[in-house]
Amino acid sequence: GSTALLTPAMAAVVTARPKVLVMGDPATGKSALTQMFQSGGQRFPKAYNMTCGVDFCVKAVNVPGTEEAVELHLFDTAGQDVFAETMPQYWEGASGVVLVYDVTRAHTLEACAIWYSRLIESLGVAGLPGVLVANKIDLRERTCVNRQQGQHMAQNLNMEFFEASALEGTDVDAPDRKSVV
Repeated sequence: GSTALLTPAMAAVVTARPKVLVMGDPATGKSALTQMFQSGGQRFPKAYNMTCGVDFCVKAVNVPGTEEAVELHLFDTAGQDVFAETMPQYWEGASGVVLVYDVTRAHTLEACAIWYSRLIESLGVAGLPGVLVANKIDLRERTCVNRQQGQHMAQNLNMEFFEASALEGTDVDAPDRKSVV
């Protein structure tokens, strides 16, 4: 992964460096969302490359109304079962989570609850701040998970809900607008 640095225009004092996990089933668009978020909507991956293990990037986010910034350390985790046994080592120390599902595949929404359950069990905590992201909303004609289903799942997980399209760059800044930590 690549690293984003504070630019002179963003000469803010970094007050925190939370570890935020990006989780979900394979091919839900976790890496595309992470890359678009990190690049400010400038870098949509042209080809799908399966994440093996974890990809890491950093995004500095200004705290509204202050001269402070938070440096999000984003861990884009592999969704394949073959990596399931190695994932908990990357989850340690997480202070927030972004759960991603594909609106064209209903089972990926249900899988978010399983990913979250595995995560909090592995960390030994009651819960973790986070957001649930419905990705690929640009595929309107193929959508099989409606907004209400996503909102209901987010409510059950005690998370904020966002809809996004990594392809179109729509709401890829969800973690920027609503803190996951």
